[in-house]
Amino acid sequence: MYPVIHGNCNRRFVHPYSYLFYNFVLVCLLLAACGGPPPLKVTGRTSGEVPFIRVGIQMNQQAVYVAGTGPLQVIDRPTGTVVGESGRAEVWQLDPAGAKIEAFAPDGVSRGRYTGPVLVRPVRTGSRIWVSGREYRGLIEVRLDTKGTLTVVNEVDVENYLRGVVPAEIGKLDEEKIDAARAQAVAARTYALAHRGRRQSLGFDVFASIEDQVYRGYGTEAPVVDRAIAETRGIVASYQGKMIETYYSSTCGGHTESIAEGWKTDPVPYLRNVKDKGRGRGDFCSASPWYRWTETWDREALEGILTASMAVFTGRKEEDLKLKDIRIRKRSKSGRVSVLEIRTAQGVTRFEGDKVRSVLRRTAEGTPPLRSTLFSLNIQRDWRGRPDIVVAKGSGYGHGIGMCQMGAIVMASRGYRFDQILRHYYRDIDLKRIY
Repeated sequence: MYPVIHGNCNRRFVHPYSYLFYNFVLVCLLLAACGGPPPLKVTGRTSGEVPFIRVGIQMNQQAVYVAGTGPLQVIDRPTGTVVGESGRAEVWQLDPAGAKIEAFAPDGVSRGRYTGPVLVRPVRTGSRIWVSGREYRGLIEVRLDTKGTLTVVNEVDVENYLRGVVPAEIGKLDEEKIDAARAQAVAARTYALAHRGRRQSLGFDVFASIEDQVYRGYGTEAPVVDRAIAETRGIVASYQGKMIETYYSSTCGGHTESIAEGWKTDPVPYLRNVKDKGRGRGDFCSASPWYRWTETWDREALEGILTASMAVFTGRKEEDLKLKDIRIRKRSKSGRVSVLEIRTAQGVTRFEGDKVRSVLRRTAEGTPPLRSTLFSLNIQRDWRGRPDIVVAKGSGYGHGIGMCQMGAIVMASRGYRFDQILRHYYRDIDLKRIY
């Protein structure tokens, strides 16, 4: 028997396949009523000019070499004087010369000295500038710093800036994980816009490194990530009407850290402890290669590392540091080491929060910081009771504050939308489109 739909006292027959459709709709409505994902909510306007950002890509340079993927102009920016023009792949050299910048054309002849900054810009739309092995969209500015060396700044619109940041920070993700790229795009955009002007004394807004956000220019761009950026164009995260501090790190190890405990600052409502977990299936970031790790030091190696790292914080050089003990004195709510006590022949020193990573460094080349402060210590002692072998068993990679990037990737692969990912890590925020 065909189902019958009654309405307005009229009666009609419905095709039998429609019966399946109406059942499908009913099931969807029931799922929504039982706690399905909330609707995507982004407020704000949808038009406007894209802001520009100034990125410090090189500092303390004794010479800067630039070329174009097409014709370019070199200009003394304050006066607008065209220093010269060149064709594709023809290299200019800019050198500090006292209080000025000397510009050498591709033929090796000096084109004069200029107070600067000196601007390098493409003549054709779509051309890029090559600087010491990397290509960049936008403009390149070369300026003298206070030490008489050169600083190189890439001036680019924020959306194109993100194309060099998002894949460098979270990877060239595939289609299945595109919502992690969308979440990273919103976080990176918010960070960039919130930090414009903060490094004005250096002549730019943000570093192109982990001091702000890793930025590698044109060479790191990827199609799926480009689409994620375009689809979130102009969207930023805010709290009570102001753009938030969208800190993020690689792997939280199962629990993010509050900014108050990690960096010993005032509490921030949206940067608090968050369990990196959904319904079942373990921690989101458990797929990370740094979800669990082990680091081991013998006494000689550890004393060498502590001699150098402690001097940075204490200001005193301990030439013959003798380690007597190392202990965890306090943990934060997320389980991270909040206070690490190091006892030497010279006395007792305590390090708090994320500074612990910078003191208890790894034995790898360059003695990089410990991967995280979420660790326990297993100590083998000599006959005097001094640490002989120290083993740290830890979880996670990075400061653990804000968004967990590996957690975001797994959340995306499990079907979470970018707004759900962002609201999981940054609590009680709003998303709004500002251009």
